Amino acid sequence: MKKYLLSTLAVAGLMVAATNASASWSGFEAPAYAVVEAGYSIGQKDNDDSALLGLGMGYQFDKYMRADIIADYRGWGEVKFKGDKHHKTDVWSIPVLANAYVTYPFADGIGIYGMGGIGMAFTKTDKTHETKGKMKTNFAWNVGAGVEYKLTPCLVMDLGYRYSDLGQARIKYRNGFSGKSKADMRSHDIKLGLRYYF
Repeated sequence: MKKYLLSTLAVAGLMVAATNASASWSGFEAPAYAVVEAGYSIGQKDNDDSALLGLGMGYQFDKYMRADIIADYRGWGEVKFKGDKHHKTDVWSIPVLANAYVTYPFADGIGIYGMGGIGMAFTKTDKTHETKGKMKTNFAWNVGAGVEYKLTPCLVMDLGYRYSDLGQARIKYRNGFSGKSKADMRSHDIKLGLRYYF
């Protein structure tokens, strides 16, 4: 978790250093943006808590609406599969989601937003002595809300909550064990993001 936070702070420092007055988020002279985000996911019934780190690109249509595509990396740690009390397997996911946001600017440089998005999640279970590793591609979606603050004319920070459903992870047993099992990859995510408009 610490290395993700340090990486995010380093990127933020570089973005602030590169900020210049020619890009105006408020005037939409530069509506395209890059986004970096880091956060923590509180696991649900089948999976553990995990850290996440994401990168993406987006576009600001007006002061109320924007959209982006973000790819995250999530290392879920050891996951417990349905009906299996004895085996846990390391799982990681890379969701790629297209998101839309509606923002209400209620104070100078501050806005609150709601969002939703859909996409695909690529989830991999690691190989163990008892199980085969497996990559699975799932439909994924998320919904959430948050608050954003304009730090400079072209740098915006936001803090948000999202509920994410990345489909299922699956395993197939071997070496004397038989059958298959699955786990639901769902979580409550707290994310800190930085958007740089260019």
